[in-house]
Order: sequence, then C-alpha cells, then structure tokens
Amino acid sequence: MTKMSRPLVLQAVPALIALFIGTAVYLLDRQPETVYFMADWMGGGKRASPFFGTLGGYLPAFIHVYAFILLTVLVAAPSRAHALAICLFWLVLDSAFELAQVGVIARVIADHVPGWFAGIPFLDNTSHYFLAGTFDVLDLYAIAAGSFAAYLTIVISNRGNHEND
Repeated sequence: MTKMSRPLVLQAVPALIALFIGTAVYLLDRQPETVYFMADWMGGGKRASPFFGTLGGYLPAFIHVYAFILLTVLVAAPSRAHALAICLFWLVLDSAFELAQVGVIARVIADHVPGWFAGIPFLDNTSHYFLAGTFDVLDLYAIAAGSFAAYLTIVISNRGNHEND
C-alpha cells in the first residue's frame, strides 16, 4: 500500500463503518416518527428493549462527530495542526447543537427560524429539531470522545506519512 493510500483507507473505512452503525441505530432503535428522514416502513417497530441498549442513546453523538471529522480530513488533506483544528471545529459545532436543545435556548431558536425554511428540505425541520430534541450531558461526553477518537485515528493512520506534518 502506498503512503498516499494508507491514510485514505485507515480514515475512510472507519468513517464509513461508523456511519453504517449510526444508520443501524436509527433503523433498529428509533421510532420513524422521531427521525426526520425515515419513512414509517423503515422503523424497527416497538421493542421491549432497544437493539443497541443504553449505548444506542449516545452512539449517534459519538459517530456523527467521529465520521464527519474523518471525512472532512480526507477531503481537506490537512497537516496535523489543521487536522486538530478540524477536530476542534466539529467538537464545538456538535456541542453547540447539543446545548441548543436546552428548553429555553431551543424555544428562542425556534422562534427565530425564518418562515422561508418551511419550503426547503432539511431546513423545514429546524424548529422541530431543537424543540423535540433532548439535551443530555452524556451526549457532550460522547461528542468529546468521538472528537478525540477521530484525532487518534488521524494520527495513527498518518504514521510514517510525513508529507502532512
């Protein structure tokens, strides 16, 4: 394997596996009416206990930041210092979205969502995302862990590849 392909494989494969697991969490553990992009027929149905157990509640927060950091680094091909900046950017962004689900903050955001969002896919769900979302401090820990894991993945995958340092 060449030096150029090693980081690509060691970053792309974990990112794609993480996204696959994240998709499985939504399909197997979440009710379709609670997931914006999931049709009713896609849901796993009512279960006595979730397939992923308690971990399924926090896994998406970890996976989102982990996979998006790795994918951003793959596209940007930054130096190690810039990779750290990308990790910090996603850490702050995901944490901000989690904190924005706190009741008072969520209501303020929902009240200020422009009316024209209603006709645009994904943006039309903005108010609902914040109002129906649930803030959980453990999600913040999962986001931090995902950011750290992504940085470790980047460092390990770039070992011996000094072009990006």
